[in-house]
Amino acid sequence: MTTKHQFHIKHQTVLFAISGLLLLTTLLAGLILANSSSRATDNAKHGSAVAVSVNSSCTLKGGSDGTSTTDSVYSATMNAGTTEEITGSKLTAVCNDPNGYSLYAIGYSGDSYTPPTNTQMIGASGNINTGTSGTAASWWAMKINPVSGSNPTIMNNFNNYHVVPQTYTQIAKYESATTSPTSTGAQAQTKYQVYISEVQPAGTYVGKVKYTMVHPSTAAAPSTKSIADATTMQEVGSCPATLTTGMVYELTDSRDNQKYRVAKLKDGNCWMLQNLKLGRSTSTLTLTPTNSDVGSNYVLDNKLPSPGKFHAYTIDGVPNQNNSTEYYCTGDGTASDWESCYYNWYTATAGTGTTYITTQGQNVNNSICPAGWTLPTQPQFQALYDQYPSAAEMLVANPTTTKENTPTVGQVTSTPGFLLSGDYYTGGAVDLGSGGLYWSRTAYSAQRAYRLVMDTSSVYPAGSYSKYNGFTVRCLVADQ
Repeated sequence: MTTKHQFHIKHQTVLFAISGLLLLTTLLAGLILANSSSRATDNAKHGSAVAVSVNSSCTLKGGSDGTSTTDSVYSATMNAGTTEEITGSKLTAVCNDPNGYSLYAIGYSGDSYTPPTNTQMIGASGNINTGTSGTAASWWAMKINPVSGSNPTIMNNFNNYHVVPQTYTQIAKYESATTSPTSTGAQAQTKYQVYISEVQPAGTYVGKVKYTMVHPSTAAAPSTKSIADATTMQEVGSCPATLTTGMVYELTDSRDNQKYRVAKLKDGNCWMLQNLKLGRSTSTLTLTPTNSDVGSNYVLDNKLPSPGKFHAYTIDGVPNQNNSTEYYCTGDGTASDWESCYYNWYTATAGTGTTYITTQGQNVNNSICPAGWTLPTQPQFQALYDQYPSAAEMLVANPTTTKENTPTVGQVTSTPGFLLSGDYYTGGAVDLGSGGLYWSRTAYSAQRAYRLVMDTSSVYPAGSYSKYNGFTVRCLVADQ
């Protein structure tokens, strides 16, 4: 949840407003299903399966009644030299993950989620304080108290007024979450206390608090770093507006030490400029909520280059099923081979993208991307294409022969550098140098999901294809 606090001082009168926008869960647990699907042509169905669903659905809402996902404003008029308490959002957490969840909060300024430099209230044109102690220092604080439902445990003394934290700080946790996603869930009331010093100059001041739910309760705390000051993919928690568009950085995926070039692009999101190669150099890898975009552990079994192991159309001997971890990697780290891995949709979505995800436009919440990153949605692919509206602008230079995008770190790139790295067909990678196919996390139907598809002359950001086919993956951190 992102909560904006606006302070207006004019003629010794202060207007304090808090507006809130709910941030939905940053880590969502998985959907576990057995599935059936059709062949690549989607002309006929073959076989069926019985499904048992364990759906871990978690949401966080705000507003004055705890049901809103839109901005809400709370205000009070103050005289300089006084203290005021302002009642803010009622946070409603509904989560049927039996491993519970945690709530975190962070104060920041502007729209870049930049932590404040001190504990004073953050202003639109700087901090509100005009001194460092006594009546010359303005300040603001927050607290959270349970009000109804299955009450969470308040952490780190946030049941009393506490300075707004400068880094993500745990404010509440619930160790055994509600079992029904439609129940009231746990509710907590946020309140803010503001002191305006007598010497505070007139003006408009803005402070914000962002609330984030993570689950299970043992998941890592959210990060405030951007691609510019992180060293690993997993440290990245934001893609601020202040980043230079196109500036290339290199980050390490802590799961396998693979290095990736990344950049903020013209759509405002931070993207990988190279295809994900998770699984290319490890036998078996367990993805956890700490290192991956998952809500519970997911095992990526080794399918290192071995033609036929992917079983794109017959998985584990069951015709046209996609309920198994399946991927295939090419490349040996040399310039002579294509550096790509191909994942079916079930695997790309860490076991949550199944044939039981049937609603067109529905996004799954898990992926094999690093923690803090996610698979693009179809609209995010569209928004990227809107900014780079041609194959020449979307693709790497010399796309028919370039096997890996390697923009120079520290310089600005003018293209996302997508590769014509083909896809997985029966027995191995095909269409190398003539086509590029990238999974989104958006379903099209029971059997199909949206993909980005391109060739040497065209790009189609809203294509769809059978979920059990092997396509490449790029991950992003959304603009915040």
